Amino acid sequence: MQTFQANTYHLPPLASESAQAMRQIVNGLAKPIASLGCLEELAIRLAGIEATTSLRLRQKTLLVFAADHGVTAEHVSATPKKVTIVQAGNMLAGHTAVAALAIAAHCQVQVIDIGIDSQRTFSKLINAKIAYGTQNIAQSPAMTREQALKSIKIGYATALAAINNGSEVLAVGELGVGNTTTASAVVAACLQCTAAEVVGRGSNISDAKLAHKISIVQQALTRNQPDSTDPIDILAKVGGFEFGGKVGAMLAAAEHHTPLILDGFISYAAALLAQKIAPTITNYLVPSHVSHEKGSQRALQQLGLEPYFDLQLCVGEGTGAVMLMPWLDELAAILTHMNTLADMAIVYKK
Repeated sequence: MQTFQANTYHLPPLASESAQAMRQIVNGLAKPIASLGCLEELAIRLAGIEATTSLRLRQKTLLVFAADHGVTAEHVSATPKKVTIVQAGNMLAGHTAVAALAIAAHCQVQVIDIGIDSQRTFSKLINAKIAYGTQNIAQSPAMTREQALKSIKIGYATALAAINNGSEVLAVGELGVGNTTTASAVVAACLQCTAAEVVGRGSNISDAKLAHKISIVQQALTRNQPDSTDPIDILAKVGGFEFGGKVGAMLAAAEHHTPLILDGFISYAAALLAQKIAPTITNYLVPSHVSHEKGSQRALQQLGLEPYFDLQLCVGEGTGAVMLMPWLDELAAILTHMNTLADMAIVYKK
C-alpha cells in the first residue's frame, strides 16, 4: 500500500491497447457504427480499466460505508441521527432502496460500520468503527489526521478483500445522517468556493433550514481552514469517516484494475479527495448518475466525469451505482451474442 499524501499515489496507466481493441470489436458488431452510443463508450472504458477485451463483469459488490456526523447537532438535516443505525440493519435485511435494487442487479451488498454513533450491531455488519461519529465541524475538526488516514486504510483493505474474494466490479455507497452537509464542506474546500455555491437540500429541507445549512458549512470552513492542497487535511477537518473509506476503496480498485462505480454527491466529494491523492484516479472510476444535489455539477466538472444517466436521484446509499449494473449485464450479452459485420459480410458506406 502506498502513502496517501497529495500527488504521491502512482497508478498504472490505462491499457490503451485493450481500449482500442474493444473499440474495434464494438465497431465490428452488426449495427451502424456508434449506434449503441454510451454503451459502446462504457465497453471501451471498462476494457481500458481491466486491461482486457474479455470483460469481467459478473460478480458485483456494493461497499456501503456507514458513519455518523457530529454536525447534526446543528440541526442541518430533516432526518434524526438514529436513522443511520436503523437503516444499516434494514439494508442488511434487504429492505432499503439500494438493497432492493441490488437484489434485481444480482449485486452483493456489504455494510461497513466505519463510525456509526451506536453500540447496536447486526450479524452481517462489518465492524471497522473508528469512533462513535465525527466531531461537530462547525465547532472543531471532524477527526484527527491519524483517524483520517485510518479511514482510508480501512476502505482500501475492504475493497481489496472484496477483490480477492472474486468481486469483478465494485461500487460505493454510504449511510450517514448529515453527510450532504459534510460533503458540501469537502467539495467547497477542494474547489476553493463558498458554501452557497455547493450546499443543497439534502433530505429535502425547507428554505429556512437550507439557509441555516449554508451558514453552518461556511462556519465550518472558516473555523477549520482546511488546506485545499492537502486531501488528508480536508478530510480530517471537514470530512467524515465514510468519505475516507470511499477514497481507500477507489485507490484499491484502480490499483487492481477493477472498475469502481460511483454513486452521487457523496461519492463525488470523496472522488475529489482521491483525485488530490492520485490525479489519474478518475480514469478508473465509472460515474453512474447526475445527483440532484447542488454541488454535483461543480464536482463532476473538476473530476472530468460525465455520468451516464439523470433520474433526479438524491436518496444516496449507492442507488445510482447499482442502477448502472444491469447495463453491464446487457453489455456482456451484446459482446457475447451479437453477430459481427464480418459474419454477415456487410460493409457500411458513408
